[in-house]
Amino acid sequence: MPSRRLYLKSVVAASTGVTGGLAGCTNLQKQDRTTTTRRKKKKEQTPLEIQHSWTSTVEEDASQALFDGFQKSRPDVTINERTVAGRAGGDLQTTIKKRIIEDNPPSSWQAWAGKNLQTYVEAKALTNLDDSFWAGDAGWDSFSAISKRLSKVDGSFVAVPLSIHRLNNLFYNVDILEDVGVDPETIDGPHTLLNEVETVEEDSKAEGLVHATKHVWPTIELWESMLVGTHGVDTHQSIVNGNVRSRERAVRDALELVNQYRDYSPQALAPINWHNAANRFRNGNIAFFHQGDWAAAEFINDDEFAFGTDWDYVEFPGTENKYLLSMDLFPFPKNNPSPEVTARFLRYVGSVDAQKRFTQKRGAIPARKDVPRAAFAPFFRRQIAQFRRGETHLPSIAHGLAIAPEPRTKLTNAMKEFTSTWDVDQTAGKIAEIFD
Repeated sequence: MPSRRLYLKSVVAASTGVTGGLAGCTNLQKQDRTTTTRRKKKKEQTPLEIQHSWTSTVEEDASQALFDGFQKSRPDVTINERTVAGRAGGDLQTTIKKRIIEDNPPSSWQAWAGKNLQTYVEAKALTNLDDSFWAGDAGWDSFSAISKRLSKVDGSFVAVPLSIHRLNNLFYNVDILEDVGVDPETIDGPHTLLNEVETVEEDSKAEGLVHATKHVWPTIELWESMLVGTHGVDTHQSIVNGNVRSRERAVRDALELVNQYRDYSPQALAPINWHNAANRFRNGNIAFFHQGDWAAAEFINDDEFAFGTDWDYVEFPGTENKYLLSMDLFPFPKNNPSPEVTARFLRYVGSVDAQKRFTQKRGAIPARKDVPRAAFAPFFRRQIAQFRRGETHLPSIAHGLAIAPEPRTKLTNAMKEFTSTWDVDQTAGKIAEIFD
């Protein structure tokens, strides 16, 4: 059986390339060595070292709210906060894997749930968190069923869930749709959506939609929404479970719809990131925008762009009553530099106070079942209500909750090529090979 060190080396090499993937960690390693040296000199309580990739303004506000809340309850603890740039968590995951290889993990880190945890567990790098981990009335029963399931690997809890994101949102500008007579509630699938986009462009001076293609993950999210919207949850699950050959037509159909969708985007030939796409939508001349609920957090912060009046949303057409999701959590690594403080922090992460503080700022909903909805903005109150009604909770392929790290890396590479060539047949063939 390969050692933990060799196993993680193989994963890092497969996902990023050893040289390119690890070179970006050099400065961080130097900082870690300095921190370790200082820790040896000071015999007092070891700082809590947390790594994360929350670097945008909204993300920074959310993480600060989380850390402030913890320090309010534990003012004696010093938090050593380290950020790793890189969208979709890729650079952060590479950094963490390398630090585990070197037997120098941080106290904890922002991680994605589900299959993303598999690498660390197979490398025997995480501590199991049983019922005795909790103190007082808190415990695993406080969390939603899906957040508990996605915090486990091989039947054991290995991380504390914090927040849940919804990916299948279709935002729309209210005035534009009213002017052209489009009722978003009647858009019953992706094909109908494309017809209504064409209606907007023919009957108004507005653009039909905007889609971000500078990075690949918004396109993977869109493909996944298209897949569920046209062929349903059973098809999504068949692909995840390796029965892709019977679903090749669905894979191709969803890719073709993505290709048609992005053709309507005014930036089809000049790729933009999701922040720029969100800003263009917010400026009021674009009808539709597919994006995760983190975009709503940015809209809510704009006093001149009011929810329900200027903008609103529907579940992506064809995915009604389904919650396509990603989830952030914090694991407890073995060889922990600050085990007692880390345990206190993770218990706080699982508290009502922490989940309310963080998700209100971040643009997400809590993993706990008992955080009061009244504390949230109207958009997120609606999201929480939809989540709690017992809808279909669908862990995402795009964020690696539903598939293991290796096939997710291959899918990301295939979709990167797709966003360059927009070759539907070639990409469909590659996806079939990945999931076969």
